[in-house]
Amino acid sequence: MPLTQSPPKEELSAYSKSKRDQIVKAALETFLQYGYQGTSMNRVAEKADVIKQTIYSHFKDKEGLFTAIIESLTLEHFKAQFGEKIACQEAPEQVLRKIAKMLDSRQNDPSYIALMRTIIGESSRFPKLAKLYVSTVIKPAMKILCDYFKENPKLKIKDPEAMARIYCGSLVSYIITQEILYGKDILPFRMERLADNLIDLILK
Repeated sequence: MPLTQSPPKEELSAYSKSKRDQIVKAALETFLQYGYQGTSMNRVAEKADVIKQTIYSHFKDKEGLFTAIIESLTLEHFKAQFGEKIACQEAPEQVLRKIAKMLDSRQNDPSYIALMRTIIGESSRFPKLAKLYVSTVIKPAMKILCDYFKENPKLKIKDPEAMARIYCGSLVSYIITQEILYGKDILPFRMERLADNLIDLILK
């Protein structure tokens, strides 16, 4: 009797990624429903329709799972646009508008807004979550833009790090004010208008 052949590695890899994505999606729904403290691996396993050991085969612990959710909703979108590094030959205005457009799409994503609310709401009890967001999303994104500014001396930016903070920080602050704090009902303002003025400031 011939031995049963193992599936090709690429099939196993695709299956593993599909299962991982299934777990991340279920975990996001669970975190948003129960909060960080109220979420257990048992609840995630039940939501994802997998055994708990399957989750641990992909993620070390609850923090690792929450990190994956943050990355899937934020940093992956940034890297999908620019990769690990913005090509220095890309026109500054084009780069800055792509970042604004990307953040604008996050503003209209209910899952992203709900995640931000969870992180901010849990920050006093779980400061580690807020630090996790800063270290896995804000810091890498700021560095990518800062490095781009440094490699474009024609922009004549005296402090690339500060300018990266001014640009990205202003757009993120806009999202928090308008969406998390419901400022859009009190201070209606388009992100495009904010981005236009920030870009003029940087390129002048």
